[in-house]
Amino acid sequence: MKLIGIGDLLIPSSYIEEGFAPYRERGVTVETVDWPLRDYEELQNINLRVETQGSEAYDVPDALVEKLRDAEILITQFCPVTKKVLDACTKLKLVGVLRAGYENINVPYASAKGVAVFHTPGRNATAVADFTVGMLLAECRNIAKAHANLKEGRWVRDYANAGAVPDLEGKTVGIIGMGQVGVKVARRLRGFGVRLVGYDPYAASFPDFVARLPLDDLLMQSDFVTLHSRLSDETKRMMNARAFSLMKPTAYFVNTARAGLVDEAALAAALKNKQLRGAALDVFEHEPPGADDPLVGLPNVTLTPHLAGGTTDAFLRSPVLLAQEMAPALSGDRSSRWIVR
Repeated sequence: MKLIGIGDLLIPSSYIEEGFAPYRERGVTVETVDWPLRDYEELQNINLRVETQGSEAYDVPDALVEKLRDAEILITQFCPVTKKVLDACTKLKLVGVLRAGYENINVPYASAKGVAVFHTPGRNATAVADFTVGMLLAECRNIAKAHANLKEGRWVRDYANAGAVPDLEGKTVGIIGMGQVGVKVARRLRGFGVRLVGYDPYAASFPDFVARLPLDDLLMQSDFVTLHSRLSDETKRMMNARAFSLMKPTAYFVNTARAGLVDEAALAAALKNKQLRGAALDVFEHEPPGADDPLVGLPNVTLTPHLAGGTTDAFLRSPVLLAQEMAPALSGDRSSRWIVR
């Protein structure tokens, strides 16, 4: 059996080879190829196109497809697995995606061909949870803004929330989406002495220190709202003008999940009109956002360039986690919950 991994600029071939090295003991040949990209900007542009338009929005280079033809197991992070790839790989049995999202895989076509598609939920949950807490603090305590001013030689102590800078202790934090990231965020924030409330219609249970609330109640009660839902037709722009109108005018909003969950125009209007105290965003509908993007010019936002999941530990861990989960499938076991159904 032959496994071929497609390395990219964030998870290079060496990480894939290391993570799947134990497969060699089971007689699997492990090979890797590199996805030829100019730079990270090209990777980001392809990712955005695929996330919004689907895997077929990118034409995988013929030269790369040729290198994949003999694969029985195909491992990728961002490189799309399209009809073209699936048709070329006539021996293919398994596809593994080194992240939770699988928009870059033509899952219906793969399934029709009997190819099982695995993803890696929670592979960067720790990284995103850490970053979320950092973003929350950076915005409400003006950490990033003060740093930027000092670097420019300006001693500025008052910002958009002057006279109303909050403590976290005693405040209510609402977590939308109680999957692995949401739960990790809750565990981290628990130590700050906050009241934790959550919304997730699909989570069977919550940690006992998180109260389950309907979404509207969560929005109305929370001093901080942090978003961790998966993007789907159901959740697209779930944070819209109505949702923001339910929040307290003193509340802060944090999004380190997916830009498509938020109506950015409605958020910008809410911030400008002081319906919200502030926001911290790591994801944007258009990346990078233009200089004329209304969110960029607002004084009550903290913005970062899609950094939340990007730790070395997360990238190193992904192949290891996926290899462990896919191992039973080498013997035909397709009962894993990580298989996309």
